[in-house]
Amino acid sequence: MTEALLDPIPQVVAEDPHDLYRELRENHPVYYVEERDLWIVSRYEDIQQMVKDPETWTSQRGVTPNEYQPDNPSLITIDPPHHTVMRHSVNRAFTPRRIDAMSGRIRAMARELIAGLPEKGEIDIFDRYTDPLPINVMGELLGVDPALRPMFKRCGDTIVYSGQHDQETIRKAEEELTGYLAETFALRRKEPRNDLISVLMTASEEGDALSEGDLLGLCFLLLVAGTETTTSALGNAILLLDQHSEARARLVADPSLIPAACEEILRYDSPVQGLSRVATRDVTLQGKEIPKGARVHMLYAAANRDPRVFDDADTFDITRSPNHHLAFSYGIHFCLGASLARIELQVGLSEFLAHAPNYRVKREALVRLPSDTNRGFASIPIEIT
Repeated sequence: MTEALLDPIPQVVAEDPHDLYRELRENHPVYYVEERDLWIVSRYEDIQQMVKDPETWTSQRGVTPNEYQPDNPSLITIDPPHHTVMRHSVNRAFTPRRIDAMSGRIRAMARELIAGLPEKGEIDIFDRYTDPLPINVMGELLGVDPALRPMFKRCGDTIVYSGQHDQETIRKAEEELTGYLAETFALRRKEPRNDLISVLMTASEEGDALSEGDLLGLCFLLLVAGTETTTSALGNAILLLDQHSEARARLVADPSLIPAACEEILRYDSPVQGLSRVATRDVTLQGKEIPKGARVHMLYAAANRDPRVFDDADTFDITRSPNHHLAFSYGIHFCLGASLARIELQVGLSEFLAHAPNYRVKREALVRLPSDTNRGFASIPIEIT
């Protein structure tokens, strides 16, 4: 494989990106893509050390390879000490008790969507199930009017897939979402409810010093990143289990294996393929000189198949243990909503398999999401038999 072909960004939408990821990881663990002015880091240990060192590798100039940066700060685009304050506030909202209490509601929402599916026939499971479930869950957590959830989805897609839109389209989506959130904040100040927006605003008033911009950034993150990645993970799961029919049969026969299987799904085909940082100083990594100010892309998906960490790394093993993947990142930027995402993936998958233990993905008709970082689908046609 020639160096001219070692750009991993287009591979996010490839059928199988891992030949290229393997070439990078094993032979070019720190690689400069000149056309993008972007450095690629692909080994597990290197990435783990990077996310543990925000002083050297800052998030404050955006975390995507295309340098998109939202107007309002969020947990993934700030560093300590601001990050510490915001994280503390959000931890008060995402308590284990609150997340556990959502488990039953998530199952009820999944079953409501499943009830609308046919017993047999062809459908797009993305439109009917994997896409609406996470937005319904997050919408209920935040207290979003159900009638407005399509607007959140539309604006969120525009922001997440910013590389596919012009700046004016992105700006309008941000303004529409920001306008709604600002109105909601005003209403919650007058009449708090039992939702995350009210909890976040209470935390701010009790001394965690969150600004209006902080609150907007947090809600952006929860509504956008907190739904798109779970949608992708669930869609990836449906394809992987179609490709590995023996694993699917085991899960249908023994649903207690689903939690471990979901961790393997997250490792084997990570919904977030990578995120970026900017070097705050000159750094030598794997013998390469990375200059101050360089944008560096951490290729999580390559690290999650690193044979230095995972035995038989290219084997899909639903009983793999331990499974310390980086699908939710690591360190201070470990995904805030990881516990919620895990519940959604486990419940969503178990309910789908209970309804359609024998399904077939029409692989020739799959449509990938147009993303530089998020590996998932915009359409998943299946046949339920």
